[in-house]
Amino acid sequence: MSQILDEIRDAYGRMGIEVEGIATYGTYYRLRCGRCAAPIGSVGDKLLPGMAGQIVNEQFELYARGFLGCKCGYQAERARSIDPQRAQAAARLG
Repeated sequence: MSQILDEIRDAYGRMGIEVEGIATYGTYYRLRCGRCAAPIGSVGDKLLPGMAGQIVNEQFELYARGFLGCKCGYQAERARSIDPQRAQAAARLG
């Protein structure tokens, strides 16, 4: 269990999201903004190895455009710093 939780923390941490405390029944964890600590949602630990990173990667454009993440804009900033060209292409989508 700890290995998958570490993978989840690494995947979301890349986007400036902290995974903390158990939200319910030991299988869901709270997601908070790494800058302002605002609650963003929750994530379950019933993922297969590699899924957390894939999920966050597939949602990159949504973070880059500010559709996912905190209202303070930290995840959009992180997306731009991680991959400026991909973030810029996402901004042109809409």
